[in-house]
Amino acid sequence: MLKNPAAQNPGPALAAALELLIRQGYNSTPVEELADAAGVSRSTFFRKFGSKEDMVFADHERLLARVEADLASATGDPLTAVVDAALIVFDQYVRNRETSLLRNRLLHQEQTLRDRELVTTHRYERSFRRHLQSALPEAGQEYGAVAFAAAVVAVHNRALRQWLQEAEAGFNDRLDHEFTSRLGRELRSLVSIFRPSLLPSAVLEQVRPAVIVTVLDPGTGTDQILDAVREALR
Repeated sequence: MLKNPAAQNPGPALAAALELLIRQGYNSTPVEELADAAGVSRSTFFRKFGSKEDMVFADHERLLARVEADLASATGDPLTAVVDAALIVFDQYVRNRETSLLRNRLLHQEQTLRDRELVTTHRYERSFRRHLQSALPEAGQEYGAVAFAAAVVAVHNRALRQWLQEAEAGFNDRLDHEFTSRLGRELRSLVSIFRPSLLPSAVLEQVRPAVIVTVLDPGTGTDQILDAVREALR
């Protein structure tokens, strides 16, 4: 269950409130005016968002809950699961361009919000690390999990900063796909780097050759040999 109901659907109300904060200043804008901009009463604002600062990051509460749920239900390669989760985060920034750009502008105005953003980043990283520590098959890989989670977040944030800069310049939507694809390639490269130490058994499975032994009469024909090989491969 989400801790903040606003995280379920901040929608246009968040964008309207962010615009007001940018125009008037974060500290100069009372909650009453934010509530008006969001189209709710003061009491509803507190019930829906919690606080002015919580409102700025309301969509991240929803997104973090989704990431944690996806990781909890993930099976298979835990490194790939973390990469998929990071791509979900990036995709949400891209899909909600207006809100992403407005918040970025506001963060440049207000140091305390930049501090809160750093805390939010740590929460994603902590979720990645916890998943890895619980899902990696080999014991004693705590530091490897820490390193991979931190690397994924660092690469993601680098791509995000570049995307925000380009988005502010008003590039076309085609580059959204290019940024997403580039980030995917970079994160998969990280998986290739970390997999040999974190998932050595998986690496062995990938490179282990198939050896087939069968005993046949000297006069066995080619078709019979091929049939025997096919049967052994089943």
